[in-house]
Amino acid sequence: MKKSNLAGWKDVFSFTLVQTLKSKAFLISYIILITLSLISMPLVNKIFNSGNEDVNAPSPIKKVYVYNSTSLQDIDFSKLLPEENMNHILFETASEEYDTLSKEVEKESTSVILTITEDPNMFSLHFLKAGKGPVKDTHIQALGNALAKQFQLLRINASGITDEQNAMLNTKIGTSVSAADVNGEIILKEDTSISMAEYWFIYGILFFVLMANMLSSTQIASSIVTEKSTRVVEYLLITVKPLALMVGKIIAMLFATLFQMVSMVIALFVSNRITSVIIPGNSSSMLEQFLPKDIFQNINIVNILLCFILVMLGMIFYATLAGLAGATVSRIEELNEGLTLFTITNLIGVYIGLGASGTLVGAGINPFVVFAFLFPLSSPFILPGAILIGKATLPLVGIAIVLELVFILLLFRFVAKIYETLILHNGNTIKLKELIHLSKTV
Repeated sequence: MKKSNLAGWKDVFSFTLVQTLKSKAFLISYIILITLSLISMPLVNKIFNSGNEDVNAPSPIKKVYVYNSTSLQDIDFSKLLPEENMNHILFETASEEYDTLSKEVEKESTSVILTITEDPNMFSLHFLKAGKGPVKDTHIQALGNALAKQFQLLRINASGITDEQNAMLNTKIGTSVSAADVNGEIILKEDTSISMAEYWFIYGILFFVLMANMLSSTQIASSIVTEKSTRVVEYLLITVKPLALMVGKIIAMLFATLFQMVSMVIALFVSNRITSVIIPGNSSSMLEQFLPKDIFQNINIVNILLCFILVMLGMIFYATLAGLAGATVSRIEELNEGLTLFTITNLIGVYIGLGASGTLVGAGINPFVVFAFLFPLSSPFILPGAILIGKATLPLVGIAIVLELVFILLLFRFVAKIYETLILHNGNTIKLKELIHLSKTV
């Protein structure tokens, strides 16, 4: 690759970036993405916390009618609820027929019926509430949990078991299996598996990188095909070399996409802050509720810089591949066919990354996960998330970056040989076999 082949890329970069940022399509998509980011946290709060009740609020249940058919008849039910939000509930032994009382409960709406039955192996507590009214399933669940807990203590006391005996009976028994060497020394094996919260965090990073990658790469391919089909590229090639034209476009689109992504992240944090301040009952931010608890200890300047380098290198590689794919077609209608190789390559990287993240949940770090971390097609998708949850060592990240650079340099050498021929090509879509043959003859 000669230096003269890149002459003029800065002019292409500045012109493409300004035109992209000013374009109506970019501005509309930018406004939509920022708007979605700003309303994302309130929507998430609405979806996940809409049915949540304040656990400290007084229960709307005012009276409980009790049908007790067990051997434990002398029960003072009012003492079973020491919780402050339930100590106002009145318990009354039911004297009417069940069907008659159920009709009254339907009218009262703040009363429930409790039926306690006894089997050889267990006691059952069954509740009936009004179909409509302030008493919800969550209130019945809270009452049931409180009664079941206290009812268990009542049974123990009725059986004459002391607190010391009960503690002994309920002592947990744990077992563990250890591996040992020939000398009998225990071999310690570190648990490198991740939690589901960490899995979804990695998945979110992977999806975010995929979205940014697809957005910038398809824009590059579309721009190149449009210029070829309208013959604008012929005028551009008078002053700029073909390779410089592609490099300038790639870097400009990456900057535009990066601007969108950074703006979305900022808007997301703003949305999170607004949600935690404005919405009552939100003692912690939405991000703290859904992100892994130990995530913030791994977020530092070094890790953020490493993630940024990996993502940018991956986007450069895929954008170059998309630019090459765009140059193989002559009309915009053929763009999807030309992007087949780019799409397949993307999917290979994404599915390897998804497979590795799933493996981390079950088996932890193993040779396949290490391969996914190092493989240039998958490392931009899986490795940034692994870095931020502390599952990637610094030497491994360094090797991955070196391999990514080698992959990019090899692709650029390949592109430098054939791009000038491709950019002037008009006709049928060039296939992969023809590209390889062309690189050998140029």
